[in-house]
Amino acid sequence: MAQGKQPEQERPKVETLGQLLGTALAYFVMGAVVLVVIDLVFVLPTGRGFGQTSGWIAALPTVWVYTEQFRRYAGAARWGLMLVGVLLGLAAGFAVAIIAPVAWPPMLTGGLGGLAAALVYGPLWFAGIKTFGEERVA
Repeated sequence: MAQGKQPEQERPKVETLGQLLGTALAYFVMGAVVLVVIDLVFVLPTGRGFGQTSGWIAALPTVWVYTEQFRRYAGAARWGLMLVGVLLGLAAGFAVAIIAPVAWPPMLTGGLGGLAAALVYGPLWFAGIKTFGEERVA
């Protein structure tokens, strides 16, 4: 090892479906908390109703989780898996948001839709990448 050079810290790898879904769920919860705070910041001065911001925004941090998974692998299979996963995840999310009661605020219905999309994408990605993926060698 060269003098003065620090060894690189490797981030822990997600190895199981439980770790992947748990990480995605944790990121979703963090996104939901931030969304609630942001919505409150806009509710207080304007006087509009709480929960009128789209809940889909809460699912955006889960994209980071899946992006890291995507970058971890090489090969053409990851592109197909990502495309199929996104399409099926969004279809599930829209289905959940559509069947939710109309009386529920957009933050709740969109949040449930985003959560459904993230939870559908995860198992599809995990099963597909374990079957067809080529992990990058660092």
